[in-house]
Amino acid sequence: MEKLSEEQRRVWETAGYLQIPGALTSEQVAFFSDELDRIRGLPGYEPDSDPTLPIGHYAWLDHAKDLDVSGFMDRRDLLQYHQAFIDLIDPEPVFDYIVDLMGPNIMLSMTQAIVRPSTEKFPGYTHTDGGESLRMIRVAETSPPIAMKAMYLLTDVTDADQGNLTVFPGSHSRQIPTDGSINPDSPGAVQLMGNAGDVYLFPHALWHGPTRNLSGHARKTLLYNYCQLWVRSYDHHAIPDVAQRCTPRQRRLLGDLGYDFRPGSYFYVPKDQEEVIGG
Repeated sequence: MEKLSEEQRRVWETAGYLQIPGALTSEQVAFFSDELDRIRGLPGYEPDSDPTLPIGHYAWLDHAKDLDVSGFMDRRDLLQYHQAFIDLIDPEPVFDYIVDLMGPNIMLSMTQAIVRPSTEKFPGYTHTDGGESLRMIRVAETSPPIAMKAMYLLTDVTDADQGNLTVFPGSHSRQIPTDGSINPDSPGAVQLMGNAGDVYLFPHALWHGPTRNLSGHARKTLLYNYCQLWVRSYDHHAIPDVAQRCTPRQRRLLGDLGYDFRPGSYFYVPKDQEEVIGG
């Protein structure tokens, strides 16, 4: 499996993120962009779908479902929609880098498609992933992350205020103020640029979020989250049905340990874990 270069590892450990250019081909970018338009009208879960449930940093959502292809969308659990979403679970070399960063004892925790429209009404926001608990945990710079994500750009983001992913470099290992005042315009924030097809890798502990989008067009992204094997999945409480269409490695990443669940499962690594994850 491909490994990070010394420079990539230095950047990851100090800044808390990596950018990998051209992770998706132009054909893949076009395909997934069209898929996001297609699935917008299909049944599926979005975090504002039930106002009685806690939705964390999505509490600012006060809109109805927007069926316009350039309108806001936050669709979860993407694997059901097309084999291509399944294939994106472990693409080379992105997945190789994830294993190099996290180790082999991991699983896929969430898939997500986000469309952020161009609007002056949304100022952006900043957060950590993993909810309130993970926010309080800081690991050493050289420690494997508890959870991380791959964020694929389906839209060029080559200037400021285009819905850019905005990060606070180094905040994955150094706490920053959490009184609610942090936002994409706070000192220390960096708006990341990139081309459609690029992917950002970053741990859940890194403070990040979208900035405003004044570009005149919607920004589209796909996100695939990974976690250590003992962490609960966001998307599934059991092995999903799509596992029947997956490779052995993909099934393992969806929680199929090769045997029926028993107390202690996921806390103790299957004997063939490294072999399976190595492909």
